[in-house]
Amino acid sequence: MGGVSEPSRRRARRAPKIGPFLLTGGLLGLAAGLVISAVGPATDRYGAMGELGFLGLGCAALGVLLGGIVFVLLDRRA
Repeated sequence: MGGVSEPSRRRARRAPKIGPFLLTGGLLGLAAGLVISAVGPATDRYGAMGELGFLGLGCAALGVLLGGIVFVLLDRRA
């Protein structure tokens, strides 16, 4: 027969997606690095843009790491 099949009843796993956690962590880390660079004391070692880049990328990397840790903790809970 070519009838309509009955939909299967499976329980969906409600787990978070990793992408938004990593992106949010990276953006928050980048913003923190930019604020630290703007508010912190000036250095003679690097120019203003070099300091901005180093702190921005370093804090973004830490933010991605923290976002991944939060994801793993929430994924285990789900």
